[in-house]
Amino acid sequence: MKHPAGRRGRWLGLAALALGAFALSSAAVGCDSESPAGPECAEGEIICSEDGFELHSCVDGAWQITPCMQGGLQLCEDGQCVDPWSYGSPTWSDCPGETRGTAESLRDKMLGYEEIAKRLHVHPDLKWMMAAVLPCQEITCTGGETPPCLDCTQPAVAEADATYDDVELWQSGENDGLWSGLYLAAEAYRYAVTGEAEALAMIELLLEGQRRRMAITGVPGLYTRQNIPPDVDGLSCPTELERYIPDVEKDDNQWVRVGPGGCVQVVDPDTMEFVATDHCGLEEFAGWCWLDNVSQDEYSGHMLAHAAVAKLVDDPDVQEKNNALLRQVGQHLMDNELELTDWDGRRTEHGKLWAGDSLSGFAATISLAYMQTVAFGTGDPAVREWIDRCMLGPPADEPPCIHKFGAATLPYDQLLAPCGLHLGCMSNWNGFAMHMMSLHTLLLHEQDPRVRVAAQQALQYDLFEPDGVDRPLAEQHNALYNFIFAADKALGPGSDGPAYDEVEDAICMLKQFPASQHVRTMSCTGPGCVEVCSDRLDKPLTDYPRPMAERCMSTFVWWGSPYTLKECTEDPRNIKPPADYLLAYWMGRYYGFIDESM
Repeated sequence: MKHPAGRRGRWLGLAALALGAFALSSAAVGCDSESPAGPECAEGEIICSEDGFELHSCVDGAWQITPCMQGGLQLCEDGQCVDPWSYGSPTWSDCPGETRGTAESLRDKMLGYEEIAKRLHVHPDLKWMMAAVLPCQEITCTGGETPPCLDCTQPAVAEADATYDDVELWQSGENDGLWSGLYLAAEAYRYAVTGEAEALAMIELLLEGQRRRMAITGVPGLYTRQNIPPDVDGLSCPTELERYIPDVEKDDNQWVRVGPGGCVQVVDPDTMEFVATDHCGLEEFAGWCWLDNVSQDEYSGHMLAHAAVAKLVDDPDVQEKNNALLRQVGQHLMDNELELTDWDGRRTEHGKLWAGDSLSGFAATISLAYMQTVAFGTGDPAVREWIDRCMLGPPADEPPCIHKFGAATLPYDQLLAPCGLHLGCMSNWNGFAMHMMSLHTLLLHEQDPRVRVAAQQALQYDLFEPDGVDRPLAEQHNALYNFIFAADKALGPGSDGPAYDEVEDAICMLKQFPASQHVRTMSCTGPGCVEVCSDRLDKPLTDYPRPMAERCMSTFVWWGSPYTLKECTEDPRNIKPPADYLLAYWMGRYYGFIDESM
């Protein structure tokens, strides 16, 4: 990793550049204005502003300004507005020296993973992506054994042929919406690259799953962690009554079920029987159960998906459905002052999104990303006014919008760093992942130069490659993070240039990515595979970021720590979903880092 010198000075320089860009970008498209080159101009003359945010052209003896950045998130280069990641026409490495890559090309692996996602991991009746466990292979009984005799080291049906109808067990969990949301984001990028009808059909299916995942809570804008319909093979509601008792402290996730009349039912701890609550109107979901206490983790996947669909999918019906969900999220957050409020009227355990004294950068980024996504997708001026008044420029002579003890009063764009997540061995990799997803969610559509530059500073200097921290994200061989950084970092005039090293490393990792995501035998084999400390859950960590060729398969491999010493044993029945490969791949294709022929 090549670290630029003078990083702190460049950070301050970018801040000054942001203020200058903010002032320059106030000019409207086609508005006469004085150019930095001077008040007079020669007919047909074209120049770029010093920061690259504007194109200045001479028409009828006067300068006219085209705002490249505020007009379309672009930079001015050679008399035209271009995508930032293509500024300077960079040539990206295809990692030619990779010796641990699979025989399959990146494209072949993508085709296989798209096919198995549709065939196996997304049941059309369930409408979300999950890991799947196939049944054991039946074998001939010997020695007087009672049939059926099973060999559970092999699946009854080969992975290449298995469908969702063959699944013995769906590995549903409390982050179903997160992982499925990341797959929805991948399909949005896929559609933007290919325009394929199949991608659009999957987007429509997953969006209906999103609608149901929100509607089942009976609270507009509130997603559930997990929901389970009745009578689905391989998936069922918990049978232990204790899991339906409301949690007094609201620090545990508890189940509720929907009764035949559409009212939420919980278990009375005194009688240990189900009782109906007055939370009703859920007749569509009679017989379902769902898990309460949704967290920031879930929403980082949901909101990246909504942002990607809003930005990348030009189908009117899809936009209408996506925006309907965004409107509910935005109204919920405005009504509840940037908190997630559960069906029982209580804030969820990890539902505080407003910025305060602790981890201000983390919370400010999440909440600003979510609200800006709502504003971008819906185009609702009331949402934009709320953001401007309550988050970006709270007037000193007006009462605050957020009446929470410890809530920040500074504009949120001034609070995007520090994130407070770099804690050495005690770091929370869930936090890193949420923060990375939220920064990308924000930068997907943020056109205000002041906010955009602040977010780019936070991305590069506070999260991805900060000075003086152990295990920076820049060294972690995380293909998804590397592509996000390369796409979203400050580029153009005055920057330190494209992220060549990061893109090459990401492509190397995708080359190493296996062509099947069944659980494989794996251990840490590199020279640094020695425990140096314990993480926050008291599990051993190394200083060695394991490359993809040495990682265990998981539900979403880029989400976890690469420093773990975890070992895995071959299990061809247990097949993880391919959202991790597909999101990284399609982002790489969209931003031009991956060529179609690779």
